[in-house]
Parts: sequence; C-alpha cells; structure tokens
Amino acid sequence: MSVLDRFRLDGRTAILTGVGPGVGEHVAKAYAELGANVVISARSQDRLDRIASEINALGGGRARAVAVDAANKADLQKLVDTAHDAFGPIHIVFNNAAAGVVYAAQGGLWANTDEVWQTAMDVNVMATWRLVEMTEADMKAHCKGSVISVQSCGGFTPIPPAVAYGVSKAALLFLVRELAKTQAPHTRINCLCVGSMSPDGQEAEIHRGLALAERNAIKRFGAADEAVGAAILLASDASSYTTGSTIFTEGGRVGTIS
Repeated sequence: MSVLDRFRLDGRTAILTGVGPGVGEHVAKAYAELGANVVISARSQDRLDRIASEINALGGGRARAVAVDAANKADLQKLVDTAHDAFGPIHIVFNNAAAGVVYAAQGGLWANTDEVWQTAMDVNVMATWRLVEMTEADMKAHCKGSVISVQSCGGFTPIPPAVAYGVSKAALLFLVRELAKTQAPHTRINCLCVGSMSPDGQEAEIHRGLALAERNAIKRFGAADEAVGAAILLASDASSYTTGSTIFTEGGRVGTIS
C-alpha cells in the first residue's frame, strides 16, 4: 500500500453529527472524496439536504442526510440505523455536535442553568458514549473502526462563563481515553481539538471582544477546512496505531499557554 493509499476511505461508511457550514461540512465532503459513503446529521434538514446534494453531485462516495438532535438517544439510533440500511456496516463516527456555550451577555456564570448543564453533558459527552455503544457490533466485525470526537480548547483552559461547556469537554477527553482502552483493538477512539474557526476564517460577531485569535500562537482565526487533514488522518489507516489521543488544530492556543 502506498503512502497516499493509506488515507483512502473507499467502501467505508461514516456517520457525522453537527454537520453545518463549517468543520462538519468540510470533513463530510473530504470523506466522500476519499471514497467513503457518508450519513450527515444536524438539526436543520434544509442545510443537510444542500450538503448531501453537493456531495452526490461530485461522484465520489454517496451521501444521505438525516435530521437528528445529538442530545436525544432515539435520534442517534435513527442515525445509526439509517446509515446501516443505506450503506452497510459503519466504520467511522465523526462526532462534531456541540452545545452548552454560555456568553457573558446571557447573564454570566449563573446562566449555566440545570438545563444548560444537562444539554452540555448529553451532546458533548453522552453522544460519544451512545454512538460507540450503537456501533460496537459493526466495529468488532470488521476491526476498522475509528471514532473521532471533536474537542474544544475549552476542555483544556477555562473560558468563563461557559463553565458547563468547559467541564463537559474536559469529561469528553477522559471518556475518549477510557473508551480507547476498552474498545481496542477493533476500534480506535480519538479527539480532534479545534480552536477558533469559522467557515471563512473570519471572526464571528458573537466572538467579538473575547480576543480568541489573540490567545493562540498563529494570531488569527482558522478556516474550517484547516481541520480536514487531521480528520482524514484519524479516520484512515494512516493512523492505525493511534488511539486515546488528541490532535490539535487550534493555532497553538493550548500548546503555547503561558
């Protein structure tokens, strides 16, 4: 097998959560370009249909779109069942859904209500747990499983007042390490930590005043497609000896804390 062939995903089935006009969309299109059939999900069906249509027009791997709420266990089972019915055994899970961020303008620390905490834990932690459980039989059968959970700088450094979000992302980090130990060798489970990114690499209005770009070494926002290379690596045989790890595509924010 050539070096480049190790990055191919031909014949594999990938399910992706949190697919919108950012990292999720770019990763879904990249997986399909490399030969994977992809089942993409988020809460907005219209946006999903547009992305699936664009993937199917390219002639690589096929795409199906299904609207789900990653906080809902029954919805996640629907996602898995749809993927299995459409394309067969599941090989890749890219868990990009996230929830629970609280901003200062929303009321500060105590805006982290019980509901916010519950949503943050359900989406940011339990979705990975549930999807691993739901796909375990497939992964054991083909021994080519890769689960990638999207991590945040907030799981490593405090970003008050988003306490529930940060704690849930820190919990995700340890959950991935636990699952990597229990699911080996048939499934590799890793984190991909993305930093300050937007679809076009520009600072979103909601982030203004937080100085996010200034906190990293590269001193700019990232464009969403800058996470694609790492997402391909973790999904493919090119990382066949990597599990329980975190790859950082965050401009050096975590690695250069001082």
